[in-house]
Amino acid sequence: MPDNLTDEQVLFLTDIFPTGWSAIDWAQMKGGEVVAIFGSGPVGLMAQKAAWLNGASRVIAIDPLNYRLDKARMVNKADTLNPNEVDVVEAIRAMTNGRGADVCVDAVGFEPERSFFDKLKATINFEKGSMKVLEMAFKAVRRNGTVTIVGVYGSTYDNFPLHRIFDKGITLKMGQAPVLNYIDHLIDLVTEEKVVLDDIISHTMPLSEVTNAYKIFDEKEDDCVKVVLKP
Repeated sequence: MPDNLTDEQVLFLTDIFPTGWSAIDWAQMKGGEVVAIFGSGPVGLMAQKAAWLNGASRVIAIDPLNYRLDKARMVNKADTLNPNEVDVVEAIRAMTNGRGADVCVDAVGFEPERSFFDKLKATINFEKGSMKVLEMAFKAVRRNGTVTIVGVYGSTYDNFPLHRIFDKGITLKMGQAPVLNYIDHLIDLVTEEKVVLDDIISHTMPLSEVTNAYKIFDEKEDDCVKVVLKP
């Protein structure tokens, strides 16, 4: 790493920025696309940055937590939608003249907010979590658009909407980030000041407070977006 970079500048090059970058790179954008990113946690925020860097004309952040949406607007100039306040699919269609987003990113995975009936269905089907976010992405993307998945899924799922993927001709790309494929380019983006990564940090705490740090992040306390632990 270049000597002139701070620890905070390089920290997110190890994981979440390459993951967010993968979500956008897999879509093979040409420029001018509308990108809808489900989940505005740390990876979702990085995917928003990557979308702008790859020529998006509009970036839409979707999250049920308003403090995360505030962060998306503040650091990434994203449009925002809260699924507890609007019908996300209809809102995206309205924002795109009825077409849908060119690219949808699932940066949530199998642990979205769930109702009692969602949890009951998962229990009956021996599933872990839910794929409700992915289902929304399939509905919100335009015909022949691309859905990329960097949120984690840990089990099989009944009622997988293969019919919708087939009918709309959706391209699917997913997996863990191939960091080594991107790392040199991403370091250059940071050193050339084409992207700021450390603006997503909401809390800096000593390593001795790691238990509390995980607690406030997991329980969504104190508007916690991203914690940096100092040895």
